[in-house]
Amino acid sequence: MEIEPLEDEHLAAAAALLADRHARHREAEPLLPEVSDFRAQLERDLDHELASGVVALNGDDLVAYVIGRVEDDPLLGDRRGMVDFAGCAAAKGQGETIRDLYAALAARWVAAGATRHLALIPSSDEALIDPWLRLAFGVQFVWAVRETAAMKPVEAAVEIRPGTPDDLELVAKLDRSLHEHQAGPPSFSGLAIGSDEEFRADWSDLWDDPELYTHFVAERAGMPVGHVVLYSRPTGDLRVPDDNIDLSHAATLPAARRSGVSLALMGHALTWAHEHGFRSITTDWRSVNLLSSRHWPRRGFRPTFYRLYRALP
Repeated sequence: MEIEPLEDEHLAAAAALLADRHARHREAEPLLPEVSDFRAQLERDLDHELASGVVALNGDDLVAYVIGRVEDDPLLGDRRGMVDFAGCAAAKGQGETIRDLYAALAARWVAAGATRHLALIPSSDEALIDPWLRLAFGVQFVWAVRETAAMKPVEAAVEIRPGTPDDLELVAKLDRSLHEHQAGPPSFSGLAIGSDEEFRADWSDLWDDPELYTHFVAERAGMPVGHVVLYSRPTGDLRVPDDNIDLSHAATLPAARRSGVSLALMGHALTWAHEHGFRSITTDWRSVNLLSSRHWPRRGFRPTFYRLYRALP
């Protein structure tokens, strides 16, 4: 087995491996997008200043590849190495080779100052996940999908209404509560919690483009207690289907948690999406967030990709 840098001459064979991987993935989750040009997916992952790839060759046969990049992380203020959605595939029985390919790329990443490494891998592909686990990676983050549907209203003593710019203070407060929750155990996000002014600034344009964002607020006895933000996320990758809406933010004030607020908001969002022609709804969560990692699977979301994570040393 020879490990070599990924060159243009390897892209056709690598695209064929990716096509096989995605076909298996869609058998496990039919809501995933149909894709016809897998070379374009590889080129997308390579279209970064510090991106590169390596391939495993058995004679003339390309049996595995890994593509990754080094990028600055503005949230943590350091650098990380990233294998994106199309960045890894292997022929049947060749998963072990991924470990050799990672070793080749990781040396470059560490030399470039990136000591946190991430790999985005199909959640149903146990043969592809296994070599990463044996490289000391673990599941940090989950992307998921489910069908939209007309839901029965949830009895939670709440009224749900469209959000408006007057809700900016609420949205900032909800986002702060989520950041504070994820800063604690067992998540320990490491993210700095900004000022109230910074949270307001981050959300101030939420209502500027109603074609991009849809916002709903839950009120109880006239007081806002939670919200949900739906986002028309761009398609074109291996994760986001056509006719999809993304549940990009959902939160309930701590005092109102476990009282049905999130259930009511979720039911409303699913019904709204169904009535507006969206076939599927995607979301994501930190797997180390105990509330989210238990709540969203119970709402019918099925994992599609894992973000596997390793921090050195």
